Amino acid sequence: MSRQNTIFAIETIVLTILIFIPRVFSDDLVPIPADKSQLNSWFDANVKPIDTRKGTLDPALVAAEANKTIIKVRVDGSGDFKTLTEAINSIPAGNTRRVIIWIGGGNYTEKVKIERSKPFITLYGDPKNVPNLIFHGTAKEYNTVESATLIVESEYFSAVNINFVVSILASLEENSGSKVSRFIMNII
Repeated sequence: MSRQNTIFAIETIVLTILIFIPRVFSDDLVPIPADKSQLNSWFDANVKPIDTRKGTLDPALVAAEANKTIIKVRVDGSGDFKTLTEAINSIPAGNTRRVIIWIGGGNYTEKVKIERSKPFITLYGDPKNVPNLIFHGTAKEYNTVESATLIVESEYFSAVNINFVVSILASLEENSGSKVSRFIMNII
């Protein structure tokens, strides 16, 4: 009898969790167009202004978007910081504002990690001179997860106009003599 009660209790707990877990619904009936020239009209038709969606969004996100700040990063030193890591380190833990890190063109050779305690960060690359984020780490040196060029643990992160370049592949190809697929992720 106690085994049945235990099973019933577990089923009740699981059902309760499933009922109260926040769910996200999306309308994927109108796919994002592959042609860049159609992107703005798709966005205008499918993504409503924040003022009309405030009741459907997380209140913390609405508050963060209402209180934005911009940090400029440029490799030549003409911005607030020379590296992305310095800019991210300047954001306080428990951040409650949207922080837009505007990144000037050039190569940023660094490993970037955004901790869980730093939500609401946007990496925004210069659209006229898209920056490259490069890191030469391997899984052998750092382990698989930590070898990533960019690790994001925080909520409400976004990135626009940045090339994430896996540069170690060219070196592997040269040293092994075998062909290795090259990988560049361009976020637009």
